[in-house]
Amino acid sequence: MTRPLEGVFVLDLSRAVAGPLCTMLLGDLGARVVKIEEAGGDEARSWGPPFAGANSTYFLGLNRNKESAVLDLKNAGDLVLVKRMAGRADVVIENFRPGVAARLGLGYSELQAVQPGLIYGSVSGFGQEGPDRDRPGYDLIVQAISGLMHTSSGKVSFPVADVMAAMFLQQGILAALLRREKTGQGAFVDVSLLDSLLAAMSPLTAVSLMAGIDPKPAGMAHASIVPYQVFDCLTGKVAVAVTNERIWGRFCGAMGRKDWFADERYTTNILRTANRVALLAELEPVFLTKTAMEWEAELRAAEVPCGAVRTVGEALTLPGIRSLSTLEDGLPVFGNPMRMSGHEAPVGAVPKCGEQTELLRREFAG
Repeated sequence: MTRPLEGVFVLDLSRAVAGPLCTMLLGDLGARVVKIEEAGGDEARSWGPPFAGANSTYFLGLNRNKESAVLDLKNAGDLVLVKRMAGRADVVIENFRPGVAARLGLGYSELQAVQPGLIYGSVSGFGQEGPDRDRPGYDLIVQAISGLMHTSSGKVSFPVADVMAAMFLQQGILAALLRREKTGQGAFVDVSLLDSLLAAMSPLTAVSLMAGIDPKPAGMAHASIVPYQVFDCLTGKVAVAVTNERIWGRFCGAMGRKDWFADERYTTNILRTANRVALLAELEPVFLTKTAMEWEAELRAAEVPCGAVRTVGEALTLPGIRSLSTLEDGLPVFGNPMRMSGHEAPVGAVPKCGEQTELLRREFAG
């Protein structure tokens, strides 16, 4: 099978999460990805425990399908080597602080002068311009200042700002590659963690921008749909999503309370939202009469969207999982969830730090 990005060469100058996740996804599509690391390697290699061998599992989950070279960008010879790589690359991705790449001679304008069709992806915390351009952009900080932490009543348990930035960056790079096929024109793709997270929060930002309402903390509940939240059960918790009146009718039947369906306070979602406190006061004691798994079985039988709250380990045993795979070195991994006819995402090994350094030195020696 021909992979969609077969023949595309990606030079990865990024580290940590957003950039490496983006380049890994491009590698999943068949691109050749060469990762440049400083001595000691990408800092995420040490983000443990837990570890699998010499590397953190955190790093291993972000860096399959790559080659690794340890090079010192402050060393003139190594910098020349990296510039040679960039001159032959289709895509360069970096997440230095704004201005650093340009000072090294690795900025978009410097590289584009040599390679006019270059696609250059840059990811930062707060963008390449503006008063906060030099502010360190870690996921935790962006979750805090974006409003996500406030409306979620806490921190999301994975680096959601980094992940969204990686997704938007990949989308921009793929669009730029498609345009280059038509025009030969390269592109500079600029993505920030803050903008990416706010864009992903579109239901909340729309409320603020269009209605002038600042969204309040919602915790496990939805601000505009009732019931759409997590309920405590006899043991465990269950999530329930009643998004329209058809589901509401089935939900009432499954709960053994058809009288709720006839109650004028609850006949539409608008009314249920207005009478949230009264409705929840009736719902919560009923949920406490059975376990979460019992409620999941009964509500699913009634075609009510629901799910018992599971651990990650429990989720990975669900029968609907399709993306469990194994790296070349035998480590289990959750692979790319995208399915495309005529394409199978490669699951190559994660490189050891600097594993291909000497091979790459010879290949790009000039």
